[in-house]
Amino acid sequence: MKKVLGIEPRQTNLKKARFIAKYFNLPKNKYQLKQMDILGKAKIPNSDIVVVPGVMHHLDDHLKALKKIYEITNELCIIETMVLTDELNSEEIAKQLELEDIVYQDKQFVNQFGIVGFKLESDVYDGATIYPGIVGIPTTQALVLMMKHVGFEKVQVFLSEKQFKNKVFNKKSYREYHSAIVVDLKNNGEKGLKFQKAIEQSEENIFDIFIPFEIINDLYKKVNHKSNRKLGKISNLIYESELFFKTKKGENAVQKLKKMIGNKKYYNLILTIKHAPYEKICYEYSKTCYHLKKFDEAEKVCFNLIKILNLDWRVVYSTYFLLAKINFDLKNYNKAKKFNSLSLKANPKFLLSKNLMNKIKKYHSNHI
Repeated sequence: MKKVLGIEPRQTNLKKARFIAKYFNLPKNKYQLKQMDILGKAKIPNSDIVVVPGVMHHLDDHLKALKKIYEITNELCIIETMVLTDELNSEEIAKQLELEDIVYQDKQFVNQFGIVGFKLESDVYDGATIYPGIVGIPTTQALVLMMKHVGFEKVQVFLSEKQFKNKVFNKKSYREYHSAIVVDLKNNGEKGLKFQKAIEQSEENIFDIFIPFEIINDLYKKVNHKSNRKLGKISNLIYESELFFKTKKGENAVQKLKKMIGNKKYYNLILTIKHAPYEKICYEYSKTCYHLKKFDEAEKVCFNLIKILNLDWRVVYSTYFLLAKINFDLKNYNKAKKFNSLSLKANPKFLLSKNLMNKIKKYHSNHI
């Protein structure tokens, strides 16, 4: 057996641990006990295996604790804790937190959502917290999400909540509870969920998706007062869903849209329009024109867009990128560089603009 280090913030619990060690006649060269706090400032030595039993649900700052746990884990981390049921991660809450945005539709973002419930807990009667006040109890999904956020990659949950209910839950217990054992084997390679990188990669696919011309053209003319003719069925539902956003009429329009075009890739583009309807419709119209090689029309709309004061940030860098892409395809490389630089100025992390800038630089280096 390798040497084990046990840390505990209370002297009373350390005395209990020493009593148990003495009772079982454990050799002193095989274990060490220290009075330390996972949320404290003191440096905790690294270990190959880190076990965190029944601690997380007595803390008020899970991320701070998990960052420390990640830092001190060399190979394997095992966390046993009380959790809230994942049934609480409702679609309604997800909807309120805007997780329907197209960026999050990529499969790598599935289940990237969880909640944490807080409750009062003292160190006298009902709990084990050393900081009387509030403690947080996460859903299993929230705990996994936090572990990935701090750097753990291959997070596994044992046992399932159903198995815990069957094997652990005792009906004579004074309260029902859910438990989870979460395990991660650390790799020596690139660590952590690179959330920003994942978003950048998903944005690469978004540009290739566009709303059909007959739909977006209807909407573009409507919001620019260029047509009085009746909107098509789908276009009208989109218009109603935005005009009556967060009303019963708007919700009904969304539900009808979902039934009609919910399986189409461009459906998720439509869901983003609500953030800045006029600007998003104009941008999506210009993008559709670009894909249909109507470059003059696409460029004209883009120029009108960038004149708008307080333009939506995402529309800003996306519009400048679109102008750069149009000019790059037309082999106007100097103009492409100019517009692409403005896109990167608005969003230095926009992957499409970074990739296009590399292409522009490559062209210039080949023609010097």
